[in-house]
Amino acid sequence: MSALIQDLKFGLRMLAKNPGFTVVAVITLALGIGANSNIFTAVNAMLLRPFAFKDLDRTVFVWETAPKQGEYHTSVAPANFLDWNEQNKGFDLLAAGRHWNVNLTGTGIAERVEAYQVTADFFPQIGIPAELGRSITADDFQPDRSSVIVLSHGFWQRRLGADPGVVGKSVLLNGQTFSVIGVMPSDCDFPVGIEAWAPLDLTGPARMDRADHYLQVIGHLKPGVSLSQAQADLEGVAARLGREYPPTNADHSVRLVNVVEDLTTGSRQFVSVLMGAAAFVLLLACANVANLQLSRATSREKEIAVRRALGASRWQIARQLLAESVLLALLGGLAGLLLSAWGLDVMRRTIPPFIVQHIAGLKHMQVDPRVVMFTFVVAVVSGILTGIAPALHVSHPDLSDALKEGARSGTSSPARRRLRALLVVSEVALALILLVGAGVMVKGFRNLLNSDQGFDRFHVLTFRVALPEEKYSEKDRVRDFYGQVLRTLQTLPGVESAATVTSVPGSWSWNWSEYTGEGQPPAAPGELRVATSQSVSADFFHVLRVPLIRGRLLTSQDGPDAPAVAVISQRLARQIWQGENPVGKHIKMGRAESNEPWRTIVGVVGDVKQWAFDNSPHATAYVPFAQLPQAASTLVLRTPGDPLGLAASARAVVKSVDPEQPAYDIRTLDQLVSDNISGVDYSARMMMVNGFVALVLAAAGIFALMAYSVAQRTHEIGVRMALGAQRADVLRLVVGYAMKLAFVGLAIGVVCSLAITNALSSLLFGILRMDALTLAGFTVLLAGVAALAAYVPARRATKIDPMVALRYE
Repeated sequence: MSALIQDLKFGLRMLAKNPGFTVVAVITLALGIGANSNIFTAVNAMLLRPFAFKDLDRTVFVWETAPKQGEYHTSVAPANFLDWNEQNKGFDLLAAGRHWNVNLTGTGIAERVEAYQVTADFFPQIGIPAELGRSITADDFQPDRSSVIVLSHGFWQRRLGADPGVVGKSVLLNGQTFSVIGVMPSDCDFPVGIEAWAPLDLTGPARMDRADHYLQVIGHLKPGVSLSQAQADLEGVAARLGREYPPTNADHSVRLVNVVEDLTTGSRQFVSVLMGAAAFVLLLACANVANLQLSRATSREKEIAVRRALGASRWQIARQLLAESVLLALLGGLAGLLLSAWGLDVMRRTIPPFIVQHIAGLKHMQVDPRVVMFTFVVAVVSGILTGIAPALHVSHPDLSDALKEGARSGTSSPARRRLRALLVVSEVALALILLVGAGVMVKGFRNLLNSDQGFDRFHVLTFRVALPEEKYSEKDRVRDFYGQVLRTLQTLPGVESAATVTSVPGSWSWNWSEYTGEGQPPAAPGELRVATSQSVSADFFHVLRVPLIRGRLLTSQDGPDAPAVAVISQRLARQIWQGENPVGKHIKMGRAESNEPWRTIVGVVGDVKQWAFDNSPHATAYVPFAQLPQAASTLVLRTPGDPLGLAASARAVVKSVDPEQPAYDIRTLDQLVSDNISGVDYSARMMMVNGFVALVLAAAGIFALMAYSVAQRTHEIGVRMALGAQRADVLRLVVGYAMKLAFVGLAIGVVCSLAITNALSSLLFGILRMDALTLAGFTVLLAGVAALAAYVPARRATKIDPMVALRYE
């Protein structure tokens, strides 16, 4: 230990004696280590610990599946959940919940609250105690108990002023009084974005309901029970239910997925790519610093030879050099940690608030002890990587040559020259891979954003309204509310048209519905025939400019007392009546035995992508809003000007119809689409930053190598010029050597770029697609940067005075 401490002290003195080298190396390593720390901060928050559950690794989602229809992620019917809860043997606890449309009223301003109704075992399962009061227990489900609510920490602070005496007070939700029984801590963020929790009553008709799938089920595995064992156990329960209830459960099964894995599938892909890019940047930085250390080591050959001659072993010298390298890396790690904290602050300001609220872990990103430990480990590993090659090469000098008084200090062994050349080739290859990756990701994002999704998203304002069931239980009241809102919106200056839709295209929400088409063979037991079901008002197709293919669009005449009609998408038409004209045929939005009416198809419209990442549009049926009113709907307004200029007027219109109903999530449709693919945008920007850093590091590496090479070859260049070599010959000699290395690196980079892009294409929703222009453009750019980096020291070489060079030591 004393020897190690002595090595560290000596290393600090040596670094202090060479401040220029130390500063350059620290900055270089800070870029590589900081990039990795910054991305690991996101990995830590989003992928490793997005929730503060007591046993996150044993907490799973349980989904229903219908393998014959390719459905593996279906919400659970209440009766099925209750049977699973009673009959399973693999779970300590099994809980269920569902999202709940809630409006906060009674405070002068109506406000939307994202709420969640849960069963009694929900809070015991996640294992997070309340910060104030208590959470929901089985006693809260007794018939004689009053309605209770548990609030999130954010809602408590934002709306109730962090009142410490809030427990026992009342809030008015959907016109109903709820008693506040507790406030959860800030790290309780499940489901993501939820602001309040209330009891979910599954008594009454729900106990027998196996057709409506709306529950999200979460389970905690028993100690010693693996995921596969619990899966097999529940599959047995599902099989028994399939035999007992064939109309609804035949051929249905279950799927268990770890909570973190399920909620971070999309995030995991992009973050993993960014982590790989950051690792490449770190390798580039390490290669640069290794080259710097090899150059610096040449000037220390005599010192090291003297130490060897005095009895120091090769291991002692190598250990000393490695200690210096690790010290250098730790300084770079400290600077990288500061750089990471700054990058995290920038990240928080640039990610859309909507995304922060609804992506697991984003709210809790911080430089915590785990990030600090990761940075420390990366710094130590980087120090070893950058120091091991110089240490091995320099710790075994030729003593007879090194100790000669007249020996040229500028000479370098062929092995060391080859190593430096290899490092530069690696830097060029890594830089090209990062640049091409950044380029194709940016282009992929632009293609996603500019792709034809089947509707016109520009100059459209969107906002949501969710009417409470308690006040709007009758369909006529829902119709009247939205009818008044639409009529008033149409009169606003600048509004060309306005409409309602269940789920606006481009959003994350879809409304799936089973359907039965006229002439189709009966569905097999357990078979699911599903399509996106949209309840829209007459002007919806005009607002979003969805083209009519045949027949007619919905009109105001398609009212509640008119014949039941529907407009379908081309995909649904092909799905049911391939090659036939569907106009005049009939479709039922439900199973054949259901009480839903048969609807006459009056028109076919173009396909619409519900989500930008969809490879193909969903089959969709559009039903008149007047015939199937939806309490929770999105309103869309088309205007020739800036849509956000209508935001205040839209809020006022909704308030004028019912002051207790807030308009919320007000965004332009263009912004909504962009926000929902912002993960690609942010990843693309981060890749561009990594690519730019890689470009700078590669240029610096080539410059450093050529500057060192010129210094090494000063005597040789002087001889050449004394024998008649022209400046152009010297320039060609130096730049030619650099470009040979660059071209080898570029060739390796091109091959690796093609392989990596093809491998990642399917992983990232097909966003990464190589094209010749991007590959050629960045190859030429990097070749030009390499030539420029080599030209500067080459030009210096042409100005060498032959007489001075011939006397060069």
